[in-house]
Amino acid sequence: MKTENAFRLSRIQAEGWNAARLIPTTRLAGLNEKKVDALNPYSKDSERLRWNAGFNSALQSWQR
Repeated sequence: MKTENAFRLSRIQAEGWNAARLIPTTRLAGLNEKKVDALNPYSKDSERLRWNAGFNSALQSWQR
């Protein structure tokens, strides 16, 4: 993986993290996989996966 691509994907992951953190905790319980997929702005699989990784990581950090 080229350095530029790795950096871009890391930024996409950070976007997913930030998106999850913007959702009020009262709405987090109502999120399911389909709703999270609808929030993901990317169409390429590699980008969608990284955004989801960031989003899910943020959710897990809230649950700790």
